[in-house]
Amino acid sequence: MFKFSPLSLLALFFVVFQADAAEYAFITNQLDNSVSIIDVERQTVLKNLIVSGKPAGVAVNSKHYQAYISTPEGGGFTVIDTQKLQVSNKIPGRGASLGIAVDAHGERVFLADWYENTVDVYSAETFQKIQTIHVGRSPSGMAVSPDNKWLYVANRMDDSLSQIDLSHYRLRNTTKTGLHPFGIVVSSDGSRIYTANVESDDVTVLQPDHLKRIKHIAVGDRPYAVALALKDKRLFVTNQDDNTVSVIDTDTLTEIKRIEVGEKPEGISTAGNDRHVYVANWMDGTVSVIDAEKLQVINTIITGEGSRAFGQFVMP
Repeated sequence: MFKFSPLSLLALFFVVFQADAAEYAFITNQLDNSVSIIDVERQTVLKNLIVSGKPAGVAVNSKHYQAYISTPEGGGFTVIDTQKLQVSNKIPGRGASLGIAVDAHGERVFLADWYENTVDVYSAETFQKIQTIHVGRSPSGMAVSPDNKWLYVANRMDDSLSQIDLSHYRLRNTTKTGLHPFGIVVSSDGSRIYTANVESDDVTVLQPDHLKRIKHIAVGDRPYAVALALKDKRLFVTNQDDNTVSVIDTDTLTEIKRIEVGEKPEGISTAGNDRHVYVANWMDGTVSVIDAEKLQVINTIITGEGSRAFGQFVMP
């Protein structure tokens, strides 16, 4: 029988605690069919995994220690084990999958199909398909409300946002946004939805009740995706064609600054500290790290060719 001294038990606890506390960012590199795994604390790439099918979208599931990567070429998604940092499964699909999300309890995975105009719902336990929901044309970004009641879907070619009742998998409401909405984020209290509208160069702010539009906020050229930081006080928006990130004050709903990042910024996500914002730069193959308080880039991390990372890609 093994015996451990109090000191060795403390050391063992510290190692386990460190492993549990690790935070990773999963960056899809679409042009070289890989995913770069970034250690968020050290802001360095730990590992590059081969993921075929032109990986694009990302969703993370803390409950099951998994990251899900949409693969538009051939459809479906790839599963990464976030403890072993390796590919653990490949789930086949139809058409061209792009947007991907996880429900608030980590029990379901939602996969948007660009060509089929549907969202497929999968069990996060078995990966069996539960339901197929028909939405608007070219569904892309998705986000789940914090109370797990609603799934919001940006229908890019319809210039609209759909709200899906997750209790019955029914379409509750659809409303117009700006032109070609793509990325979506929901505030932590569920009271606001923000969409980045690629063709109208603005962000639409909506309320969940009847999807009432509050405001359109002008940003940079071809906004792609959005992320919140600093207890939802700041909204960050990637502007693909002017290589900047717009910063919006969510109290006044006005743009307060544009931060220069890498070339053609696309995916954006906030670290668990709620302060560091990660931006995937498609043309540079890099990730810019923004300090949300100082409103400046504090680091640039080399990743892979065609870094996209569309969705929630940072996992605490």
